[in-house]
Amino acid sequence: MAWPIWRAQFLIEIWPTESWNAYWQDAAAAWSPLYPAPESLIGNNYPPLSFYAVGILGKLLGLDNLFVGRALSFVALGALAIEVFAAVRLLTVDRIGAVVAALWYVAIMARNSTIYIGADDPQLAGLAIMGAGLVAFIKAWQRQASPMPALLLIVLAGFWKHNNIAIPITAVSWLWIMGSGHAYRATIRSIGAVFAGLCACVLVFGINFIPNLLATRQYAWSNVMTNIGHLQWSALAFLIWAAWVIGDRRSVQAKFTALHILVALAACILQWLGHGVSGNAEFDFIFALAICIGVTFNRVKASYVASRLGTNRTRDLIIVALLLRLLAADRQETALLFLSDDFRSSLYQTERNVLFEAKQVAAIPGDVGCATKLICRAAGKRFAVDEFKMEELVATGRATTGDISSLLASRGVAWVPRMLPTGAEADTSFLRWLGARAPRGNANYGDG
Repeated sequence: MAWPIWRAQFLIEIWPTESWNAYWQDAAAAWSPLYPAPESLIGNNYPPLSFYAVGILGKLLGLDNLFVGRALSFVALGALAIEVFAAVRLLTVDRIGAVVAALWYVAIMARNSTIYIGADDPQLAGLAIMGAGLVAFIKAWQRQASPMPALLLIVLAGFWKHNNIAIPITAVSWLWIMGSGHAYRATIRSIGAVFAGLCACVLVFGINFIPNLLATRQYAWSNVMTNIGHLQWSALAFLIWAAWVIGDRRSVQAKFTALHILVALAACILQWLGHGVSGNAEFDFIFALAICIGVTFNRVKASYVASRLGTNRTRDLIIVALLLRLLAADRQETALLFLSDDFRSSLYQTERNVLFEAKQVAAIPGDVGCATKLICRAAGKRFAVDEFKMEELVATGRATTGDISSLLASRGVAWVPRMLPTGAEADTSFLRWLGARAPRGNANYGDG
């Protein structure tokens, strides 16, 4: 966590959607419209709650919404770790596996999803609200109580961030699989709550809410292939769970975790069909996998490996394997943060780049579109162009790059390309850093 915590203090672009979110949070704090007309150069395909929460919090604290959103990301990660712990305790009672699962979750997220931890993005906080709903759902199901309060919390989370879909699908499906008497009513009422929420958004924000939410996007299997390699970080944990679940497949814990993990994996791959969808589609899967690791750790004695090695040795093996996977990569930002002066100083230089370019952009009259939105926002320019919306118009064949240039010119928008590094772009290779420090011998060249 040292790297994302240290990085969060700088006015740099951690991820391109950061300033996009900050612009809408600014609008929400000022009670300005959140959903522009479809023909606008900007668009907003996110539900409204996160913008109002961060915008109002930033206004109350007198802080820049960009940094409020970053702080909320850390709070959400901590909440999710607690929810992993609680879910494992409810499913297996034992505490040790719950602790292992919570710690692994924080470690893998900070290591695997670096661009989202400590970034102004609503995904983690939305998932944290849903995670609280899942814990409440498990508790209600175990007590045979009504799951509706938990399901309504999950629905509410969907209006914070709408692509966290694995938990609601898992919860409702579990009621039907287990033959719960609440299944029919809970399903109908949950769907009704979603529909009522959408209708309320249309009434409050106008009819533009719907076309914004259904933004133009290119879909292709090639997009899945671009992202699928990212699952390598989670693959070992998945195999550890699979080795246990085969031997304990008749247990309730095995059935629940199998449903949750498979729904989360399917949801992840489905979302990756969309162009521009990145690691945040994987968050449902990693959260489910953390719960799976905790349950596996507590019930590992049912596995084939434990029958040969013994329960404690198998648990030791799980810990060692998970730790080695975290370490087995050349990208080591936290190590370089402590060891490399150049690595640390690169962020100070990047922040100076942002401030320099913002000063240049501020001097341009009228509307400006920046390839790095952070620069336009730091320059005090309004949100004039959403480059992702323009990219999708080109990707779907609805416009050409020439059409986009003409459109910007007709709207009087000056376009500023990316000129200098504006993100955390220092070399993160530990081996290259080590190689650069290695002593080099002096070569002597004779005449003969």
